[in-house]
Amino acid sequence: MTQKYSEEEIIKALKNRDSEAFRYVYQKYYAKIKSVSYGVVHNNEDAEDIVQEVFIDLYDSLSRFKEQSSLSTWLYRIALNKSYNFLRSKKIRDIFTRLEERLSQHPDHNEDEDEKNRQLTDLHRAIEALPERQAKAFSLFFYEKMSQKEIAEIMQLNSITTVEQLIFRAKQNIRKMMKINED
Repeated sequence: MTQKYSEEEIIKALKNRDSEAFRYVYQKYYAKIKSVSYGVVHNNEDAEDIVQEVFIDLYDSLSRFKEQSSLSTWLYRIALNKSYNFLRSKKIRDIFTRLEERLSQHPDHNEDEDEKNRQLTDLHRAIEALPERQAKAFSLFFYEKMSQKEIAEIMQLNSITTVEQLIFRAKQNIRKMMKINED
């Protein structure tokens, strides 16, 4: 399936357990699914594991795919759900304590790279501490550069306004958690 096939043809081939179709979908969506997962879990190895689980789910649950959304939207939804389930299972929601500890430390000003890494880690943890819908919307917007319309479709939201509100609240909450003042 190296040529350009319609989504209907790909889905039909997948449902018929065509290994070439699975290989095609894997190659087409691997990087995108990994990026979505990484945007949530912030760890390369964990994102890799989640990607593998997404494609196992694709194989195992394709019969339940109702084709009411695109295949990519369905895969993104599986990736997001698996990523957030991963976070819950690792109990990474205890972020406030760790964030306070990091903010109370006095960084050595000669170590700019360490400070940047610490700030990036704090940002990732702040995102993890957001309510799930805010974190999903923010991750898709910030890391995946998706439009609000795409985010609404992936998250099965009824309006773009809802996505805008989720992203706005996520930014506010991140600023509060990281004690960043609006300028």
